[in-house]
Amino acid sequence: MQIDWNTIQSNWDWAGHLLEAAVMAAIVALLLRPLVRWQQSFIIGLSFAAGHFHGREKRDYEVAVQMPPPHLEAYYFWQWSWDQATDFWPTAAACLLAILMVTRNRQP
Repeated sequence: MQIDWNTIQSNWDWAGHLLEAAVMAAIVALLLRPLVRWQQSFIIGLSFAAGHFHGREKRDYEVAVQMPPPHLEAYYFWQWSWDQATDFWPTAAACLLAILMVTRNRQP
């Protein structure tokens, strides 16, 4: 069976980013666990993952449009390409949902 990587890249790239964010958040949570409680370490890890994807897609947008420094207009994420937006927004939404689930389950 031959895997069509172009189809996966064009239609399932967002799923890979979600998996990457989950793994990144887990690694950061494990690294921070000796310093803070599990709940706090997961929140920090998920926040780190969402911030990572925002920074990466911002940089990709800057390169794509050859934006000169200081790159402030790259924060206008509504101007990003569809590919950049679909890399960032599902990941950010999944991280936010996970943060809400972690904090909601722990409140008295």
